[in-house]
Amino acid sequence: MKKRKQDNFLISLIFYVHLILVLIWFGLFFVPASFWPKIIEFHFWYITIILISQLIWGIVLYPKIKQITFICPFTTLMQSLRGYPLTDKKNYNHSFIAELFSKLKIKMSFSLVNVILLLSYGIVSVQFIIKNFA
Repeated sequence: MKKRKQDNFLISLIFYVHLILVLIWFGLFFVPASFWPKIIEFHFWYITIILISQLIWGIVLYPKIKQITFICPFTTLMQSLRGYPLTDKKNYNHSFIAELFSKLKIKMSFSLVNVILLLSYGIVSVQFIIKNFA
């Protein structure tokens, strides 16, 4: 019973850490450069580091899941605490954002989340290139 309570606490903690990371990811789009002159650089490197860490984790898990994909280490930990093994699709083919939206009664697929994340990275990358190289 005590172990289950600890797991539930950790799952909730990881869920809210995820929420903070996602709110920063998308919230930075609304911070004006007049307020924070280096916002574009910070946003670019913030997203780049997150995506690289997810890709590295996906490569580490490749021998078990037989595909290379972006996998959030937090998602793996959260799903493992929920009892899903690494080889279960609910571990590596799962999105925190899709889960968050489902709690809000909004249907969103894992694939759509990936498209949105990559599009937002593209937008931030274009802003970064224009600001630093144009």
